[in-house]
Amino acid sequence: MGDCTPYIAGSDSPACFINAEPKTNEMIAAEERTMENKRKLMQFFFIRQEESSVHYHQDLEIIYVMKGKMDIKIDESAYQLQKGDFILINANKRHSCVGTQGILAARFFIDFHILAEHMCTLQLMFWCNTVVDRNDAYEGVRKLLDRILSCYSNQEEKGALYLNALYYELLYQLVSNFMVKADQVWTNQEDSRNQIRIRQIQNYIQANYQTQISLNDLAQRLYLSNVYLSKYIKKHMGLTFLEYLNNVRLFHAVDELLYTNKSITRIAMDNGFPTSAAFIKSFRSIHREAPSQYRKRMQQNMPPVHQEYELEEKSLDLVHEYLRNRQTGQQENGSRQQICTADASHYEIQNADWTRAVNVGEAYTLLQSEVQDQLIQIQQETGMRYARIWNLLSRKQCADEKEGMNFRKLDLVLDFIVDHQMKPYIVLGGGAEVKEAEKDGAKRKETWDQKLFCEMIRAFYLHLINRYGLEEIEGWYFEFGKAAGLGMTAEDGAYYQAFEAICRIFKEIAPEIRVGGAGFLLGYENSFCREIFRIWKKREVRPDFLSFRSCQYMSINEDELIYGRRSIDRSYMKNQVQLIRNMMKEEEFHVPELHIVQWNFTDSNQNVFNDSCAQGAYIVKTCISMLGNADFMGYWHGLDIGADYAPTGVPGDTFLAGQESTQQGHSDIQSVLNGDSGMITRDGVRKPSFYAFQFMNRLQSYVVYRNENIVVTANGRGRFTAVCHNYKSFSSKYAFCKEEEIQIDEMDQFVEDMEPLRLKICLKNINNGTYQVKSHYVNQENGSVQNIWKMMGYEKILAKDEIEYMKRRAIPSMEIRTVQVTDGILELEYVMQPQEIRLLDIRYKY
Repeated sequence: MGDCTPYIAGSDSPACFINAEPKTNEMIAAEERTMENKRKLMQFFFIRQEESSVHYHQDLEIIYVMKGKMDIKIDESAYQLQKGDFILINANKRHSCVGTQGILAARFFIDFHILAEHMCTLQLMFWCNTVVDRNDAYEGVRKLLDRILSCYSNQEEKGALYLNALYYELLYQLVSNFMVKADQVWTNQEDSRNQIRIRQIQNYIQANYQTQISLNDLAQRLYLSNVYLSKYIKKHMGLTFLEYLNNVRLFHAVDELLYTNKSITRIAMDNGFPTSAAFIKSFRSIHREAPSQYRKRMQQNMPPVHQEYELEEKSLDLVHEYLRNRQTGQQENGSRQQICTADASHYEIQNADWTRAVNVGEAYTLLQSEVQDQLIQIQQETGMRYARIWNLLSRKQCADEKEGMNFRKLDLVLDFIVDHQMKPYIVLGGGAEVKEAEKDGAKRKETWDQKLFCEMIRAFYLHLINRYGLEEIEGWYFEFGKAAGLGMTAEDGAYYQAFEAICRIFKEIAPEIRVGGAGFLLGYENSFCREIFRIWKKREVRPDFLSFRSCQYMSINEDELIYGRRSIDRSYMKNQVQLIRNMMKEEEFHVPELHIVQWNFTDSNQNVFNDSCAQGAYIVKTCISMLGNADFMGYWHGLDIGADYAPTGVPGDTFLAGQESTQQGHSDIQSVLNGDSGMITRDGVRKPSFYAFQFMNRLQSYVVYRNENIVVTANGRGRFTAVCHNYKSFSSKYAFCKEEEIQIDEMDQFVEDMEPLRLKICLKNINNGTYQVKSHYVNQENGSVQNIWKMMGYEKILAKDEIEYMKRRAIPSMEIRTVQVTDGILELEYVMQPQEIRLLDIRYKY
């Protein structure tokens, strides 16, 4: 048998040999497998000189700076990376990199095709940028990048095998924490027409890129002129029609170039290029080499010449120095064992308002006795000082045909709150009052009726002053929420006019009354906030506080679309608040207070985690981490039963009001537990979330010690109180699942691990003598209503005596021990189960 016909890269036909036999399908498949085996998941190269060329490529790229600075431009966005920063550049993004003199950086390329195969999708998009974002997961990624560089620079044995393991671990972290799915898209309603047209353009080109389509063909289909469409595509997509078309063609052509034996001409024709010359020209413009050279180099497993920078000995020393400094600055993560040493003679005053507000919901649900009884329990045992309510001025409750406005029912609501030692946190708007003003007009208008709106607000305000007195309502908060159609992005939008009207009316009589807004969705609307800050800074009237909602959602703005995803960042709220504060500082926009008025890890009322010990641990963890980071916090929400009385479709009724909310309706409403986010079930059984706030309410006035898992407080007279937790973070499986489909028995699969935590507490410089240590704790076996329900066979409807049994069992367990202190040091040790919360009450025995 003669030699097989060889494939010559770049030729239009195979070379001919006498007696050459044609390749069989099996031989071709074997060759393609061999070629595919040469593919590398990741490659990395060092940057030691300035680069300024603008280029595209299909592979994902990470730039990691170890010395100097680097300016990176991606499309129209510019970022400056400094030492320790890194950024991920998505596929086919136009970008350029310019480093300062003495730059040392690493450039990592992730093979798009291998990753796409693993993820079973070509829609790969990431948001990973340490310059403008904060996320605890960044440090984990940074450590993996360091380990990859260390493995390379030390030339470790079996380095290739270890490197591949690190590559996969790195990709797992990136996908878990920073990948955005293409089907998680929310759009700005004002730009919906543009988005539909852009989608039409993209779909048409994707469907027809293999044929000889033209701008004229597309223009005729969209009933637009060639000139208009050409400018439109350039404006909204950043490329000309031909550039975008060729990008799509190259996207598919590269696959065939690498993973088939097709000739260059055949690849060009099969992917819509008119000639092989046009293909080669387009390929060179992006990859800076001919397709045949690219194919040959990739087959030989060689790095690209223009990106290969050999590290001389001096440069290797710089890499080692950077890694040594990184290792010195890192602390061991005591996830299995943690030692907490506190000096009891030093402490600081704490502000407890961040745990003292609860969302009740639609104001008139408080006319129901069941709602009142449960809110009283929350106030008395968790110390909640504020009840946040909305839709006070609804037509149904306040309208009177003869007298205009009738506040009789509203008085009953507010009287109840005030009589039970709470204060109202009143939400005006979400657009409700503006819409009421429009309805009352003789003719419905597209813009709000300012005169009617002011009359309504003035009547409401004067009624409050006359009934409750200035001194009382100066302790309340009034929030004016944003809503679609109020034009917050316009310099003189209706929102600002309405807000300023409220401020003028309220502060004319009582300047100390606090009025704020506008209920931005933390993490999701951060870019929107920057624009609002710039507008608000120019106006004469500014808010007394800014209000935000938080349900651990992130968004990415790409091509006028908003891509959203759940965040599994362990310190999400703390990190996002810091981003907002940094943004306000950059824009020189100063507001006295920052409020998180609605917070939870989810906006779904069908999530089994809401009923679990995990929710209690999440609450304790969040309260500890947010100490000193927010001026006010209001938990979402107080009562499962409140939703039974709330009308649907009311502004403020969901986290994502005014957005494409992911919140689902209440399924199985009669079930004992159904995943609602209240602290008490409809039958009055307390959940772990209730006890989390009860524990936090028991803290003393002075903070002695705090870390991620515990806060220790003192009263200055020999009594110490500590609250701790063993919260388990969500895994990537949770980030992309449908929350309402999670089953109770499957919950452990959606967290990173279920390891216990050994917690050692050492209090120094305390008085010698006898101490009583009382410990209250809730975990899966003790006090979990969910576990008790499991033992009752998950019966959806229980008899009265069974509900009473559940109430008696769903309480924290308690332990008491006596400890002798002889050397001024008190030592305690506890093994905390996954998702456990614990309250320690330490008292000196006289």
